[in-house]
Amino acid sequence: MQMYKLILFDLDETLYPRSAKLMETITGRINQYIADKFGVPIEQAGELRRRFRNLYGTALRGMMEEGYPINIDDYFAYVHDIELDGVLTADPQLRAMLMSIPLRRAVLTNSNIEHALRILQHMDIYDCFERVIDIRALSFRNKPDPLAYRLALEMLRVEPHEVIFVEDTPVNTRAARAIGMTTILIECPPSDAADYFLDRVLDVGPLVAGLLNGRTRRADDEDQISH
Repeated sequence: MQMYKLILFDLDETLYPRSAKLMETITGRINQYIADKFGVPIEQAGELRRRFRNLYGTALRGMMEEGYPINIDDYFAYVHDIELDGVLTADPQLRAMLMSIPLRRAVLTNSNIEHALRILQHMDIYDCFERVIDIRALSFRNKPDPLAYRLALEMLRVEPHEVIFVEDTPVNTRAARAIGMTTILIECPPSDAADYFLDRVLDVGPLVAGLLNGRTRRADDEDQISH
């Protein structure tokens, strides 16, 4: 039986639903930042952001890799200057689900720690996690770069096979799965990108319970599962 020690959660659109549209707002602000900073039309800014994300995983990493002049603190302050009231709410069911998982719990995000803590505190789940590993902690390496995962697991003192990783982005779970983590995709159709597929984060608890007691098999051992 697989011996798990830790469950690792992505932050945005994983611990809260995509329907909150928070990332749509952040994406719009990234586009506007690029447009204002580099004096390009908003449509071109959007194209640049998409290219950066496809090549490097995040727009920030793309700008850094390609030598664009950028103040990282200013960038994060601008793109995360968003309203949370009326957008995200504390969900007692989510908190209970997280606390019911009998594993160490941590967060791995491509965002900065200030944004992550603001979200987690607003949702009243900050204390559900022993650690939040952000982009700065990883020296600006980000998912899906395999080095980002290896650095995070070193910080958490676990091996890939001891980790369950929960995400909303297939390219990120595919990379995590490739180094040996058990992967769960939220709000994504079944594919070869992950081991398990769930419609909502609240179903992670029951799935993990099944994994821990041996009732649930990996998706590559049976038909792809979705709840």
